[in-house]
Amino acid sequence: MTETIRIGLLGPFQVTVEGLPKAVDGGRQRAVLAALALAAGKPVRSSALAALVWGEDDQATRHRLHAIVNRLRQVLGPDVIRTAAGEYTLDLEPEAVDLHRFRALVAESKRVEGAAELAALDRALALWRGDPLADIDAESLTRAHVPTLTEERLRALERRADLVLDAGGHAELVAELNELTNEHPLREFLWSRLMLALHRSGRQAEALAAYQRVRTLLADRLGIDPGEELQAVHRTVLRPGSGPRPAEAVAAPATAPVAAPAPRQLAIDIAGFTGRAARLSELDRLLDTAREPGRRPVAIAVISGPAGVGKTALAVHWAHRVADRFPDGQLHVNLSGRWRSGSAADAALMTLLLSLGTPPQQIPPDTDGRSAALRTALAGRRVLMLLDNARDADQVRPLLPGSDSLVVITSRNRLRSLRRREGAHLMELDPFTPAESTELLRRVLGPEAVSSHPGAIAELTDLCGHLPLAVALAAERVRNTGIDLPMLVEQARDDTARLDALDDGADDVRKVFSWSYQALPEQAAMMFRTLGTAPGPDVGVEAAAALAGAAPPVALRLLESLVDHNLLTRPRPGRYELHDLLRVYAAELATAVDGEHGRTAALARLLDWYIATGLGARSHVQPTSVGLETPRTEVAPLAFADAPSALRWFETEQDNLIAAVSAAASTGLDRHCWQLVHLLWVHLDRCRAWPEIASLGATGLAAARRTGDRYAEAEMLSMGASLRHLGRFDEAIDTQRRALRLYRDMELRSDQASVLNNLGMIFRSMGRHEDAIDYLRRCVALDEEADEPGDLAVSLLNLAQAYIEAGRAAEAIETAERSLELLRGLSHRRGQGRAMDTIGRAHGQLGDHGAAASWLRRASDVFADIGDRWYQSGSLTSLGRELRAHGSADEAAEVLERALELATAVGDPRAEEIRGLLEDRGDSGPGADASGSTPERALQACAASEHAKGAPGEGVAGRP
Repeated sequence: MTETIRIGLLGPFQVTVEGLPKAVDGGRQRAVLAALALAAGKPVRSSALAALVWGEDDQATRHRLHAIVNRLRQVLGPDVIRTAAGEYTLDLEPEAVDLHRFRALVAESKRVEGAAELAALDRALALWRGDPLADIDAESLTRAHVPTLTEERLRALERRADLVLDAGGHAELVAELNELTNEHPLREFLWSRLMLALHRSGRQAEALAAYQRVRTLLADRLGIDPGEELQAVHRTVLRPGSGPRPAEAVAAPATAPVAAPAPRQLAIDIAGFTGRAARLSELDRLLDTAREPGRRPVAIAVISGPAGVGKTALAVHWAHRVADRFPDGQLHVNLSGRWRSGSAADAALMTLLLSLGTPPQQIPPDTDGRSAALRTALAGRRVLMLLDNARDADQVRPLLPGSDSLVVITSRNRLRSLRRREGAHLMELDPFTPAESTELLRRVLGPEAVSSHPGAIAELTDLCGHLPLAVALAAERVRNTGIDLPMLVEQARDDTARLDALDDGADDVRKVFSWSYQALPEQAAMMFRTLGTAPGPDVGVEAAAALAGAAPPVALRLLESLVDHNLLTRPRPGRYELHDLLRVYAAELATAVDGEHGRTAALARLLDWYIATGLGARSHVQPTSVGLETPRTEVAPLAFADAPSALRWFETEQDNLIAAVSAAASTGLDRHCWQLVHLLWVHLDRCRAWPEIASLGATGLAAARRTGDRYAEAEMLSMGASLRHLGRFDEAIDTQRRALRLYRDMELRSDQASVLNNLGMIFRSMGRHEDAIDYLRRCVALDEEADEPGDLAVSLLNLAQAYIEAGRAAEAIETAERSLELLRGLSHRRGQGRAMDTIGRAHGQLGDHGAAASWLRRASDVFADIGDRWYQSGSLTSLGRELRAHGSADEAAEVLERALELATAVGDPRAEEIRGLLEDRGDSGPGADASGSTPERALQACAASEHAKGAPGEGVAGRP
């Protein structure tokens, strides 16, 4: 049956029949079939065919061509290639050839806009598996077609790049565009988009370096200058204030703070959305009435219904329809409880606050604090918030904004208490009506197929329970296999497949799942099963490759195949999700087909890849020794250019990594479990996610003990230092003392030093300054013996700050100067700034206000250079106090105003303190220090300020 034949030209030549690979032996046979596939369904003259394959047309080549066509008929079927009047025709529909599917999708992309255009281009580009006609040995054929095909792909890539840039996805484009400019170094358009992506990611220096590279290439190879468009982008990069300016990339602006870009987080809209006209109108009315006078300040819609009924699809589709009415952004959070340890609300609040530009160090550790911070961040902003897969009302309430926004919630439960207390509009979503089910089939299969078999259509949609997910899968089964509708229904009557793990009572829906699965080629079926093993809400291409033990290009092709079969969704470029019901189905298949050993092996491959990639990311975020070996992986771990890109990876994979900890613990992969916890610490500590650290730490400690590995146990105990941030000081001290004993038994001096440092920081938090100094001096002594300059710089700086808190300023200066010298050797700019700040404050404590002001100016300049507004605000505040104490009241006021601007920009709680200093312009009286208070009060303020400023995870304030 010709409709089951598929031919691949966009990469190594490929033929499948009924989804299985079919060997086409002989280079000339492949070349002839490729030439015919290029014109699938259209006749090709035998003379032209011979010239393309052999480079000449004579009687001998005509005979060879005739013989090859006969052999191809034996392989593919007698009717696949037709002959008439000296012409050959490959009798296949164009969509049987990946090239023609690619062109059709590109054409479709030009008929739509926005997310739909991007989705069409993503599907088109996913068909490419490598260079076109990669293994076709026919020079005339490849010379005639490869340049054109390559150009078509590049144009699609370039259009996609523009769409992603317009949608704010500049950071994710950088790696792809770097690769493309390496492949096509003289294509100026790609260089211009790379420069824009870098610039909008705050990487101005790299954008300028890219321009210098392409300018040199053009001059050396072509003897020309960059074109006008590339020069225009260059001018844009050079223009001050022309792009986002992350704190790590550039200095803060001199005037108003830079607002975080409005989030645009909605999943890609559903292509070909069908039905639900009444529900869409109902939501429209809700939005209209919400703006009427006297209505509640926040409009809330709850869409409930069983799994597979289309709750998320409806919510996402409608949200896209009204997105332009919410100019301050659209937020989308998956609340599915299985991905979270601890409170889902806590994790969701952290995600939302980060999305809104809240600095990680300003995110409170508790639910109430985070909820208040979210309401503050959304005050005066009009946003649309989609909360997907909510478990109950209590999970949702902390996430609700204070006013002037819209919240759409999807849940399998009705959440009636939200109507009683918050005035939510409840919408219970039913399965499709028979007319809607039929319309979905008509969209996929065409009107003729539907009108020809009305009885089969009715029975098929009944078997699907009229669930949109099941109807869509059945339609894909028909479209992809060519089976006719009555035959499919007959198979369904005889199908006895059951999946008891799916407890929704929809046995017939399970049959539909099995139809789609059974239609998959072997490799795609394997990928589907292994995705059921993946912990977490979504998966990237490389992670999926590691899970399946496949190369990333192969994994991408298989993932896109599953998208084409409606078994997988792609909510964002490069990220893939399984519907909850399909995840259960895939997991059960993995157990049945691959066995527990196969499932565990797949999970172990994925976790090894997470650990290897996480170690690389951590080396940028906190460049201190970790003590973990990088596991060997079949799929290469991701590489990161800098700390911001590493942090973005942690943010993207956070939910998956947390879920991986639980999966590892429940599967007996205890080594993976504790190592994942170890890696997550640096990211979660930076985000002040201390409740999450406490929960994960307990899981990691139990896993470490089960391994019998004393080093692992000590590492997990050392993470208990974070308990100090929750006020659990006794527990924090106990964990560190137990870790210290283990490290001593193993004679690991560097690790002992880290724990001593932790104990010093705990006692600093408790105000026990002499105890803190004692532990930190012991830490310094061990670091000096180990000759670890990075660790020694950290411990010296922490000791210097403890000296200030104890009123021992002279010792603080001497110690901080030693730290500064080491930090200069390490080129650690932020550490240098903090050391200078410490020296300045110590001089102020001694009453040497001139020296204090000089050091604090230098610290402020360093922080300005690296764009660290948080620390710059602190240094300027101290400088303002010193200037006031020195009698320079006007300059002090100017400096404090600048400090207030910066503190306000980053949400620093010290802003109120600075505002109070500006309002109190009186002279300091006798016996007062630089802060205008008594020495004892100044000491307390200094200590409190330093604890507030301590940005975790930077390798300067503390060590894991």
